[in-house]
Amino acid sequence: MLRGPMPVTALFERLSQRSRRIKMELLQRHLPLTGDELVLDIGSQVDAQSRQLLERFPDQGRITAVNILPQHLQAIRAAFPGVRTQVADARELPFADRSFDLVYSNAVIEHVGDFAAQARMAAEVRRVGKRWFLTTPNRWYPFEFHARVPLISWLPPRWMHRVARLWAYNHVHRRYQPGNDYSDVHLLGARQLRRLFPDSLVVNPRVTFWPETLVAVGPVGADGRLLELPTATAAGTASRAAAAARSRSG
Repeated sequence: MLRGPMPVTALFERLSQRSRRIKMELLQRHLPLTGDELVLDIGSQVDAQSRQLLERFPDQGRITAVNILPQHLQAIRAAFPGVRTQVADARELPFADRSFDLVYSNAVIEHVGDFAAQARMAAEVRRVGKRWFLTTPNRWYPFEFHARVPLISWLPPRWMHRVARLWAYNHVHRRYQPGNDYSDVHLLGARQLRRLFPDSLVVNPRVTFWPETLVAVGPVGADGRLLELPTATAAGTASRAAAAARSRSG
């Protein structure tokens, strides 16, 4: 039986760290943050994979973190007291339209259910956000990152779940073993992600020979380029300038 640290899992950890850095670089390149934005972090957790935005955003009081599990939000409040937290389902967000300057979600949409459920989440992201940055593992990468088994993501989902139950990596016990339940994992390819986010740019960053991750960034205009929305600071400056002009004209 395979136990203890394995070369493939050690390699995975190194690749994952590099992938996280690349995603943050992509966020800053495509949707540069000034620190004045209101940000919604969907599926936020305090772990190496999820805390990257919480650690990097200068004003944590402008971040709202949502998760369907209260224990994750409790951990966020302990580690980042300034962050606002709320229990919420990504498929039915309790916020008004365009409530946030940026909606951020890292590796969550593959866990919310089948394609119909994923479509509900995508619609909610686009409804409550003026801009969005959403990542998900690439189904067609030849190594599946949850089960840490090669090629099984190429199988139909129910067959992938059956194989993972026979033998896969267990993240709690940190070893390969039978009996794992990955039935909540429904991976997406680039074509499916474009269907979910038709008004978005789909980016394919890679660390190795093939893109491990897919990123939906939006919205884009008719020309396929990202729309440049005014930042909170710029909008406030413009509003004050307009008010001053009206005062002078009066």
